[in-house]
Amino acid sequence: MAAWVVCALCALVIIKPQEFIPELSGIPLVHAAFGLTLLCVALDVVWRRLRPTLAPQVVYAIAFLAWAALTTALKRPAALEERGLQLATVAGVFLAVAFAAASPRGLRALAITLVGCAVLTSVVAIVQAFQPHGCMLAAPDDWAGRGELEPDGRPCESNLDCRKDPPMPDGNYRCERPGPLGTSTIDGRVRYRGSLADPNELSLMAGMSIPLAIALAEGRAGARRPRRPSGGRPSPPGSEAPGSDARARAGPRAPAPPRRARAATALPLLLTDRLISRVAAALRALPVAAVIVAIGAMVVMSRSRSGLIVYLAVLGLSFIRRSGTLGVVAACFVGPPMLLLGGRSGDEASESSEERVALLREAYEMIRRTKGIGVGAGQFGDESSFGLTAHNSYMLAAAETGLLGMCLFALVLYASLKVPLAIWLGDADVGPAARRFAPAIFVSLCGALIGIFFLSWAYKDVLYMLLGASAALYGAARAEDGRVSVRVSAREAALVCGAMFAVLVSLNILLRILG
Repeated sequence: MAAWVVCALCALVIIKPQEFIPELSGIPLVHAAFGLTLLCVALDVVWRRLRPTLAPQVVYAIAFLAWAALTTALKRPAALEERGLQLATVAGVFLAVAFAAASPRGLRALAITLVGCAVLTSVVAIVQAFQPHGCMLAAPDDWAGRGELEPDGRPCESNLDCRKDPPMPDGNYRCERPGPLGTSTIDGRVRYRGSLADPNELSLMAGMSIPLAIALAEGRAGARRPRRPSGGRPSPPGSEAPGSDARARAGPRAPAPPRRARAATALPLLLTDRLISRVAAALRALPVAAVIVAIGAMVVMSRSRSGLIVYLAVLGLSFIRRSGTLGVVAACFVGPPMLLLGGRSGDEASESSEERVALLREAYEMIRRTKGIGVGAGQFGDESSFGLTAHNSYMLAAAETGLLGMCLFALVLYASLKVPLAIWLGDADVGPAARRFAPAIFVSLCGALIGIFFLSWAYKDVLYMLLGASAALYGAARAEDGRVSVRVSAREAALVCGAMFAVLVSLNILLRILG
């Protein structure tokens, strides 16, 4: 029960129906879902449906978010209320997923929810791309068009057309494509709304869900595959069929019929059981193939370079895991067309790259100016001359929460990666759900770690849902086999922190080389 309630909580956070359904506006749906999740978790624990287990990343995640709130209180007390509420929401979603989904059914329900949200937002973005252009009104101070846009019904071909006899003479008009659910493009790039209003963030969220979709398809195939009887094992007492003793005393069985007689009753030569099973497997793979194609099309239309890298990374790792050498060949066929069609180029791409380099320089300046303490959570945009975030989660954590926060953030990611890897490659006696979702969560996290290098996702709710899925996997596996134990030793923690300092130094040297 708690698993489906927490899935509803995740769907509300990602889809945000209260923003495009007027009847739901003003209703605290997220808070109500969170409270109901706590109640259902307590009931499931009392009824022994859940066994609460503290995953290693839970401690580091709570420590990181608490330290982020403390740095904000020290450096920007006036912003503590707003940022503290944001950090508390992220922590609540993370803990709810980590404990409520810690069962085989919970993992499957969470995977269905995340894949469903990815498919919905991708379909909305694809439909958006084929709509005619129209004049859209943005907020007076939103000259970049990052927020919500309101259509005024006038067709257009460029921004200049919208400035000819506008209904509001001083309005901030843009020529974009309106889409379903009150969405719109930004500079011709498809996107969703709310926390996924950035095309790069939408592409990353959708790309992370691909391994989960493949795991769900594997579960359907495993459920339909008949169980083979275990050969060589003695049958337990009392399991013999009726009359078996009489048949044993009757002597040897009659000789089997000739091979020709048996072949006459078999299937035709071209219609073999193996061929039928392969055709059935191909038909069962059609839904996940459609999901992969839809997400790929959305990534291309979003023109997101980071989203394209994540898409190819998770798809390549999934192909290699499933098919080995054949997966490498398949990835080589998929990669070049995607690289050719996706991403931005020309002056727009150059300006974006130069802007990101300048933001990294400002991040180093903030670390130096605050003596490694940080400027406070969510304060990078106010301190930056560009008014933007760092576009790099690792540098964002270092600039806003200091060197200690950077190390805690790295330990959260490391522990979240270690849990599915240990369950995947370990010899624990866990169920098929844990065995199936362990590699899927590991591949999804690998894609996330690549994507957040280009995005400011240090406190992103979608990222913490995936981190919570890793913690839920640990709880589900430990409930099935108490020998499952994953810990981060002091040596590992020192190596992770040392690696983060090495990344800081390497990036600083690279920026100095670039001038």
